[in-house]
Amino acid sequence: MDDRSPSMIVSRMRTTVAIPSLLTLWIVFAALAVLLPMRTPTMGATGQVLAGTPAASVTDIKPMTLKVAEQLPPTGFASEMRKWWMDEITARTGGKVKFQVFWSQSLLKGQDMASGLTAGIAQIANVASTYDPARTALWMTLDMPYNAKDYWCGISASRIVSEEESQLRASFEKLGFMPLLGYSSGQFHFLSKTPLLKLVDLQGRRIRSYGGARVKWMEELKIAPVFMNYGDIYEAVERGVVDGAEATIYLTEAFKHYEIAKHLTKLDSGFVVAASLSINLKVWNSFPASLQQVFRDVSREHDMAYARKLTELEGQLLKKFQAENGLQYHELPPADRQALEDAGKQAQEKWLAEMESKGIPARATWAKFTELVKTCEAEVAANGYPWAKR
Repeated sequence: MDDRSPSMIVSRMRTTVAIPSLLTLWIVFAALAVLLPMRTPTMGATGQVLAGTPAASVTDIKPMTLKVAEQLPPTGFASEMRKWWMDEITARTGGKVKFQVFWSQSLLKGQDMASGLTAGIAQIANVASTYDPARTALWMTLDMPYNAKDYWCGISASRIVSEEESQLRASFEKLGFMPLLGYSSGQFHFLSKTPLLKLVDLQGRRIRSYGGARVKWMEELKIAPVFMNYGDIYEAVERGVVDGAEATIYLTEAFKHYEIAKHLTKLDSGFVVAASLSINLKVWNSFPASLQQVFRDVSREHDMAYARKLTELEGQLLKKFQAENGLQYHELPPADRQALEDAGKQAQEKWLAEMESKGIPARATWAKFTELVKTCEAEVAANGYPWAKR
């Protein structure tokens, strides 16, 4: 098989870009990206990228080096995907566009990513919606508990709503940046030092929360939520500042949380989509149309490969954690899982009402996002994913 065929999909990818217009168009374009002879990366068993991409002939692009402020460490699934994304853009621009990456918050702290990106300290930054809520409250709505089940549908819906929902689009224009890549943290679970086997075991526990409506969800469950940056979880759990954390499987590997917490309780309580790499709008608007298109093309390929590989990778990592790191995996009783989901729906409504009281039009943004998710899920059920049409 040609190593440029998108059937041989990525593992080391690097950042993101814009989106098509309607969900149908997005799926069509995504399918075309799979069928066209573009070179998409192949992920090996250990997560390395096995393939690259041909250079593009683009004459109107000026040489540039873009500073990237990253929260993630340089290793791990999302980081490797972003590396591929950057390498691919460099290759397709004949080496004219390069990236200087500042990993692990070495240029900007998580809570400063939004303001630092707007100010031009970095041209691209890993902005997480809940880390600067005064600025990104509307975007944060996409990260409510139980927002989506399917990674591809959550990623594609978040990209489209950011482009098409008028209020959210206007908020990005005001912020001075826009999402560049699709993202999924993977489903949230509870990571802890001691086993959490029933809903009652959660009550009164101090649990790290991602923030936003997820705080209200924990409060509904009588959990004591503690908001903190993901990079602070290791020390907080190790020192007993919190009893556990909302965590995802791939990030548990990236931050080595299996070293300090040996119990993972399955929740599938939704995942983060609003924490992608974003780009300063002045920088984006300075790009010629040809360069913007390169970013869009590579980002589309990134998003498909990311969604496709994440579920497979999670299963592999979970087996590794259990076999090599002594992590124990637990599932709550069905009634307790339903109680958690019911609390999530209540938290959604409370969050939307609170946003309305503050004059933030979150309900329209949420309605558009959930509509796109449902449409995508129906399309996938009927015809398969864009990279594997039936």
